[in-house]
Amino acid sequence: MPLRLLFALALAVRVALLLQHPGIYGDDSAARLAYADRLVLAYQLPLPQLLVVVMRWLAPHPAWTQLVFAAIGAGVAPLLAAVVTRLESPLAGRVAGALAAVHPAFVYYSLVPYQEAPMLVLLLAAVLALLHARDGVAAPCVGLACLCRYEAWIAAALLVAWRRSRASALFTIVPIAWVVFWRGLSPGGTYVLDLDPHAGRLHRLGFLLAKTADYAGALLLVLGAVGGAWVLWRGDRRWRAAAAFAAVFVAAVVVAGHEFPPGSGRVSERLVHLPALATCAGAGVVLARLSPRRPWLAAAITAILAVDGSRRARALVAAAHDAPDVRLAQSVAAFVERRLGAGAHVAVDAPAVAAADVEAYVRKVQAAGGDAARARATARELSRLPPDAVRVAAQLARPPGTVVPIGEEAALLAVFDGAPRAGRPVAEFHAGSRRAVVYWAEER
Repeated sequence: MPLRLLFALALAVRVALLLQHPGIYGDDSAARLAYADRLVLAYQLPLPQLLVVVMRWLAPHPAWTQLVFAAIGAGVAPLLAAVVTRLESPLAGRVAGALAAVHPAFVYYSLVPYQEAPMLVLLLAAVLALLHARDGVAAPCVGLACLCRYEAWIAAALLVAWRRSRASALFTIVPIAWVVFWRGLSPGGTYVLDLDPHAGRLHRLGFLLAKTADYAGALLLVLGAVGGAWVLWRGDRRWRAAAAFAAVFVAAVVVAGHEFPPGSGRVSERLVHLPALATCAGAGVVLARLSPRRPWLAAAITAILAVDGSRRARALVAAAHDAPDVRLAQSVAAFVERRLGAGAHVAVDAPAVAAADVEAYVRKVQAAGGDAARARATARELSRLPPDAVRVAAQLARPPGTVVPIGEEAALLAVFDGAPRAGRPVAEFHAGSRRAVVYWAEER
């Protein structure tokens, strides 16, 4: 399967889901779209947000931003195929790419503005350049990946150790510049390393493995593990560099991955992206080696895995859009788009971020050596809009700042799960047990 066909397949899967399930899910992705006038959000690195800012300026409707991230996510499949082809065989590359094209984790997290897809595309492009001895291309790719997620910093450090040349220092320019600029790993009042002494660290490993299995399914996980073991034992020695990266990444998650609620051992499910990539690569190797002896069996297993991956991806996206929070925000946003005048604002009265969650955040910052006062100020700024207001803002094809907190001047007022207001409601929406009522602000 040509690489362009792999890209087309991956993009078609994503576009079909975007057309069937339009809308924004996920707290981080909603915040990116709602705050499209900011380049740095809390501790998060800025390149994905830069894409959001540019797209919201060029084409305000969030669907266009989603399409850009979907196209970037579709690039993971052909790039993985090219890397595995170089290290193993063209057939192994094609199979690995096809599995990545429909892998539920890659599909689900590329339909909204998350950081994982841009980082993976850039890291895979860097690996491919290194395999062709083009360090001049690899260095800027790694540098840009280091502006997406902190896992790329691990890759940069390992590349310096692996290459051991004066030019290898180019791989660490971006992380060093970032640290110098902020005088730390992230802006003051935020944290990157979760060093809470009460954290459930060993539980994090179990959680990560369980989620990798949930996304992949048992068959793909087993084939990926077998393929990974084979390439480390008898494959190209360069596979060991990828294995070292994966091992250090998992160790970093166990030791310092962000955990919430505190002590739960739960980390972000998005951290499965690197184990998922390794699983697709390993399965591609196994099925390619099975093909000469049992071609029909290898083809049947590949087809089963592709169909199962597509099914799981559709179910994940459908469930995310069926969540009451998302449905209610979509309904309110659609009404606001129809009724709100140009340049006007809508105020949202909704449940605020819990004080206990703010204090938990402050404790995490303190445990990482940060300043508690700045952490509280950062938390107050980030929670100025309640979560429901952020979700509404993310769905609007309007400038940032259209949605404002209760008490600020606005033409419309949307009340989520609150007591009835004086005046005649102009719209009422329900989703599950949740309810939102919209008023003209002057009729409160």
